[in-house]
Amino acid sequence: MNVQHPLETFTTVFGWLQFETIWSILTGTGLAFIPFALIIIQAWSRAHQGTEAKAGSRKSVADAEVSIALALSVVVLAGQPAIQLGTTALDYEDPCGEVPATSDTPYHDVFDDTLSQAHVPVWWYGTMALGSGITGAAISGIGCPDDVVQTRLDFDRQRIHDESVAHQVERFAAECFVPARSRYQRERPDVDGILETYGEDDPAYIGSRVFLSQGYYDRYRAARPVEGWPFEESRDGTADFDGTEPQYGRPYCSEWWQGGAGPSLRQMILEQQEPGLWDRVQHWVSTWGATEEEAEDQLIRTIIRNESHQPMYAHGDLAASDATAGQGMGQGAFSALTVSVGTAWHNYTQHGPMMYTIRSMAPIIQSFLLMGIYMLLPLMLVFSSYSWMGVFTATIAIISIKFWSYLWAVVIWLEDHMMRALTGPEISSLFGTAEESVWDTHRQMVEMATGLLHIGLPLIFSMVVAWGGYNSLKQLGSQEGGSAPVSSAGQRGPGTTYNLGREGANLSRRGL
Repeated sequence: MNVQHPLETFTTVFGWLQFETIWSILTGTGLAFIPFALIIIQAWSRAHQGTEAKAGSRKSVADAEVSIALALSVVVLAGQPAIQLGTTALDYEDPCGEVPATSDTPYHDVFDDTLSQAHVPVWWYGTMALGSGITGAAISGIGCPDDVVQTRLDFDRQRIHDESVAHQVERFAAECFVPARSRYQRERPDVDGILETYGEDDPAYIGSRVFLSQGYYDRYRAARPVEGWPFEESRDGTADFDGTEPQYGRPYCSEWWQGGAGPSLRQMILEQQEPGLWDRVQHWVSTWGATEEEAEDQLIRTIIRNESHQPMYAHGDLAASDATAGQGMGQGAFSALTVSVGTAWHNYTQHGPMMYTIRSMAPIIQSFLLMGIYMLLPLMLVFSSYSWMGVFTATIAIISIKFWSYLWAVVIWLEDHMMRALTGPEISSLFGTAEESVWDTHRQMVEMATGLLHIGLPLIFSMVVAWGGYNSLKQLGSQEGGSAPVSSAGQRGPGTTYNLGREGANLSRRGL
């Protein structure tokens, strides 16, 4: 049986373990048998309400037999745990292969060892299988969207994790980029052809094609030895050491960036990206007609930009400024709260977009809701007196909540195609920095629309299903209890016409 999220594997088993626990408590204390006693009491009460006890008792006994049979069928099919269910029997299969298997997720390390085998009633096992099958088939019909928004967001949060690489980037910017850019601004050479190919902002990039191709990086070299680069006397000279050859050399900036006799700083930065990201980026490179080198430059620009931008934070002096100015502790506390909320909102929207957070949380909430339904089903069965109407209601609820995954897949498909339509066919419009304001506007528009759909579409769907289910169950209930009881002759009022048949006609002729 498939699930819609890796976490659902463990919450499902846990929910059914709690179902067994609550069911055992109800049966052990005798509370589970109260509905049968109520059925018998109601039958006895109805038998003594009519004037003809004998006819009424026959009907009441028949009604009680039917009610008890239906209640027993609910207990056997929907109440008694029967089919064994464990985490190994539940699989999460991502149709696009983007999410790791359940055993490779952190949920497995935490939950799996604490969960044992659960047992599920036959009816609910079939309900889960049916809901998962319908949802999985519907999702497979959509296909695998490219997921532009998630790729861009993953692209944007790349950082340098190796301190030695970060140190080399700082050195290269100070010892190579700043001097080369200063010379370029003084000389203002004619490089329109290069700027037309690589963008007007190319000189603002430490791997600038202008600086590499026009000899700017060939004029400068590292101020101090760089780890990994061998010492070359013809390049480094003998004036920088006294008798002992240094361990490392001082490469020219073009060598330092592109590599050769030593490690390439450009490649070292690229190796800081998260595993698997480049596969998705390469797909966009091939789809939008850009070169792999252009995409690599955009990734390096993003990583460097992320390293240079430090997130805002509230410090004690700012938070307590009103209090220190003698304006009261109340205003100081209000200022601290305002600063904290504003800072949190800035970081939340800049470093963790709200709609993307909703999208990530939705399947987790779905898993918790299903778990809650599973574990509370025994109470529903008892409180509904083992009514099939209650079973059908819970069945519709489980299938509907499972179907939310399909609705979210539709939203992701819409999100992907909307972003592609708004950003255009250029790779720079997706990963570039020159049109950052345009991207932000488009991203906010798409995130607002799709974020509302992530919440609104399942809500509307659930309301429609609940309305339809309510009316169907209402009609079913009216049909079950709509037969009018047969009235006895003694209960008929004056003016009632009796059909006496042939004997009545004979009596009428005799004047009786």
